[in-house]
Amino acid sequence: MRPVTITLRRALAAAALTPVLVALASCSGSVSVGGGYDPDDVAKQVEKAQQEATPDLDVSDASCPDDSEPEEDASIECTVTIEGVEAPYTVTFTTVTDDDVKFDISPAQAIISTDKVVEYLEQQAVDQGLEGVTADCGADAVLVADPDTTFTCSLLQGEDTQEVTLLVKDLDGTVSIES
Repeated sequence: MRPVTITLRRALAAAALTPVLVALASCSGSVSVGGGYDPDDVAKQVEKAQQEATPDLDVSDASCPDDSEPEEDASIECTVTIEGVEAPYTVTFTTVTDDDVKFDISPAQAIISTDKVVEYLEQQAVDQGLEGVTADCGADAVLVADPDTTFTCSLLQGEDTQEVTLLVKDLDGTVSIES
């Protein structure tokens, strides 16, 4: 059993040189809402943009703070739920008048598809000549994390298990294998 663990570690060491973008398509862009600031309208725009970016996932329950008085260049944090996981979004107001509010929407943390991480890890194993390796990154369909943080997945081959630590490199969701 030990040779498999060594082989898995060698595969991981080689894979550490290959960062990969595994983010979900997240919304980022400018939106205009007529009639001044309405937190429900802003939340609907956040939810709509994320639904368009990830039509195959359940996106719901967007919310923005009720007590905000938006000013140009000021930001608020809204949230949206993707497959049961809450993801924060930064909404930056670019134009604020009594009749119109324009704002930019961008994720406040990386939104990472665990299915894509699994595919990445399994492909790295195949690229290293390993067969029958499966990866498990937990039950959640998405992971929300800050850049420069890590998370753990498991590589399984037969009865052998190897924990692997992945580093979130940026807000776009690029990850690389650390160990």
